[in-house]
Amino acid sequence: MKKKIEDALKTRSGPSFGIVLNPHVVTHARALQDSPPPLPDPDQTGSISSADINTLYTIATYPAKKWNVTGYDAFDLAEFTGFINMKTQQTPSYYTAYQQTLALYNSLVQSIGQPQALDYLYTPNPATPPANWETVRNWSIQEYLILFITSGNFRSYGWKNFPGWMGGAYNDPNNLPYRGI
Repeated sequence: MKKKIEDALKTRSGPSFGIVLNPHVVTHARALQDSPPPLPDPDQTGSISSADINTLYTIATYPAKKWNVTGYDAFDLAEFTGFINMKTQQTPSYYTAYQQTLALYNSLVQSIGQPQALDYLYTPNPATPPANWETVRNWSIQEYLILFITSGNFRSYGWKNFPGWMGGAYNDPNNLPYRGI
């Protein structure tokens, strides 16, 4: 399987495809084909406190603030709170994954401070990632990025929507989300 990915990258790399094949790209391609770590303890449900939801919201909205993406206010705290409650109070539950995210973030804040903790949470040192980084990345960070993009911020990047793509159902031709930019 790894050979297939490398072969595919070789045939598609170059200036026309926009990928320069280097060891870093090959390493990440290999990592992408590996399955993510399992969702930790999906049967354990629970409630996340308001203070912890605010912390998770800070983590979730960090990329928008860092990259100066306009429109990130469409991704509001009330919507995020509903999302967190849904993901933690029924099975399969993300409760344990979110607790791990909070623990990692709080330990980073203690050791390097808040602004650096947010940077490091999204882009840790690849040589020495935190112990539970793969779980946090797959079950929190990626979820938050997907939620952010699908919560009205798709257009913030200047992207258009097409039938079957992010942004909602294709059901009302007079009121389609993200089309007609």
